[in-house]
Amino acid sequence: MKKWFIIVGYLLVIFIGFINREQILHWIQENDKTHLPLMFLFSAIIATIPIIPFTLFSALMGAKYGLFTGSMINWFGSVAASFIYFLLARYFLTGFFNVHLKKFKGIDKFHQMIEKNGFIAIFIARIVPVIPPPVVNIYSGVTGMAFLTYISATAIGKVPPTLFVAYSGGYILSSLPKFFAGAAIYLIFLTIIILFYKTWFNRQSHIKLKKIQ
Repeated sequence: MKKWFIIVGYLLVIFIGFINREQILHWIQENDKTHLPLMFLFSAIIATIPIIPFTLFSALMGAKYGLFTGSMINWFGSVAASFIYFLLARYFLTGFFNVHLKKFKGIDKFHQMIEKNGFIAIFIARIVPVIPPPVVNIYSGVTGMAFLTYISATAIGKVPPTLFVAYSGGYILSSLPKFFAGAAIYLIFLTIIILFYKTWFNRQSHIKLKKIQ
């Protein structure tokens, strides 16, 4: 799928949201939760369709339902989409996805990460989305990675970002100081995770080099 097509889709959704902002704000402020079960379904659908900005939907869920419930909705949709793409890549569209994976320049680096430890590679990729989530989903599916390893690392790794996005959605309109405080804490958390990963990756590479020698 062309990048420009995704960008146009994002801009269109943002534009529609902008012209309907009053209705959206009114819906957020309502205490009616009759649509809550439906939001879990919408979350899975929106996370699966790449031209719809899932981050905006996630922030909206945080603003509407709060940190815990909003995070649960976002987590469910994100994990469900990861599950769907994994199955498609492994059993139905393997050849099609393989062609597109070759166009991603960072695939060799991700392969090295998986070779060291598949669980940690997926876990880190979920928390620090340097590698696009669709690439993580598809590559995990077309390789021989165990499904349990993939889905457990995904389920755990998706928790921090879904919490942060829901938190951001809840405070970005009501309290900017709280929003920036949460962003600062999350940035520190990401820095720690990145440093941990680099240390671990270098150590594993050193051990492998020793074995070869």
